[in-house]
Amino acid sequence: MQMLSHYLLVLLWSVSLAGTAAQAASRPPASGLVLWLDAADASTLTVDAQDRVQSWRDKSGHSNDATADDAALAPKQVANALNGQSVLRFSGVSGFLGKNIRNAKGPVTVLLVSLRPEEANVDPWQRLFSSRPQIANNDNVLPNFAISLRETSAYAPTISVLELFDVPIGPYAVGRNVGGKDENFRGDIAEVLVYDRPFASLAERQQAFEYLADKWSMVVPRLADTWTRVGPLGTLPVHTNPDLPLSDQANAGQWALDTNLSDDFNGPTLDLARWHVNNAQGNESLGRKPALFKPDNARVHDGHLNIVFRKETLPQKYVKLGFKDYSSAMVRTLSRGLFGYYEARAKPMNSAGSSAFWLAWTGMADNATEIDIFEIGGKTKGAALDRSYNMNAHLWATPQSTEHIADGSTWISPWRLADTFHIYGFDWQPDTLRWYVDGVLVRESKNHHFFFPMQIVFDSEAMWQWFGVVDDADLPSTFSVDYVKVWQRSR
Repeated sequence: MQMLSHYLLVLLWSVSLAGTAAQAASRPPASGLVLWLDAADASTLTVDAQDRVQSWRDKSGHSNDATADDAALAPKQVANALNGQSVLRFSGVSGFLGKNIRNAKGPVTVLLVSLRPEEANVDPWQRLFSSRPQIANNDNVLPNFAISLRETSAYAPTISVLELFDVPIGPYAVGRNVGGKDENFRGDIAEVLVYDRPFASLAERQQAFEYLADKWSMVVPRLADTWTRVGPLGTLPVHTNPDLPLSDQANAGQWALDTNLSDDFNGPTLDLARWHVNNAQGNESLGRKPALFKPDNARVHDGHLNIVFRKETLPQKYVKLGFKDYSSAMVRTLSRGLFGYYEARAKPMNSAGSSAFWLAWTGMADNATEIDIFEIGGKTKGAALDRSYNMNAHLWATPQSTEHIADGSTWISPWRLADTFHIYGFDWQPDTLRWYVDGVLVRESKNHHFFFPMQIVFDSEAMWQWFGVVDDADLPSTFSVDYVKVWQRSR
């Protein structure tokens, strides 16, 4: 994941695939499709006597056709190259150029199928797709963007995906850089799909992946099982009934409140019959160095749970362990919950100390799981980090394996997350994981691993390598939680 401005999110991966998809969509999603280049459709190709493709017609209906930049060196049509269908073979010296598709800034989603059947000595920074509205700038400098390939040897059929917000689209190039003939691609391109919008749901995203996987004889990748919002939240639900999840004010889930795991923090002190504050006892976490977890940094005041990150001199016994100059706190429930809806109204701290709301159970060597509802750096020096709503799900250990599996992504908010309170929700179901901000879905993922009860955790840690070293002038800083509520479905 790479954050490139305050208002965009990049998700870019190339997944090598093999095999055959079972049941899949016969067409890609049509709404917002502004460029569709399909090498399998011979009617869209203008080919000369040497099988060199001079033009590639856009099937989207928007006439955003591509033309070879050099007729004599144009990519060639290769029949029966992939799943019995044609591809275009790029030699590394020529590609296709297309016109400007959209002047205004907005979202874009690009999917591209490519492969390289033979090893070759090639530039490691080849371009599969390039958009360059500002020719003076490199195509990796926004608002220009590109899908770059670093693979220098043969590789299996691959789906590359790029999702951005707040950029124009085009002029574009396929198999080369728009601005010059450097960094040309050497290999095969089968299909290109470009949308002038983000995918609106996990189901829609899967439709696009399944269409490509079935057509080009590939297994739908596991990465197709996740979707993250790109851009603003849109219309927010009205919070008319605080006894229901904000995202389901109509009570479609027939929710029942779990009073054991819920807390409005309206008492004079933290309810220690419900919560545990890490206090360096036993084998519990001491914190993330150099910040030590201390119980006095977690207090209930004015109806809020307040977790403070501060600068202070620590006892020498902890300094010897690597903790120095900073302290924070971790608070976690004594009980554990399983499937249900977890919601907290919270305000992250306005410093580089992390603010986190998560579920965890790491007390067993052969069954350790974690779901991060959010990890936020409220005031950071990196681009868009203070607007980055970071979500993740970690599998640390199972009875069969200790392989670490992580499934995470980031939604970029249009506002600083530490500026005010917002309502953050997580719907944990046996088959699906869903993350919400202010009642609006921002991420959805298929649940492949998380079937074990976990504790609710609020904490702040020193994540220097991620959010940067905290500025002492921002301390003490406070992560405040107004309430946490947990519901289970009644049906």
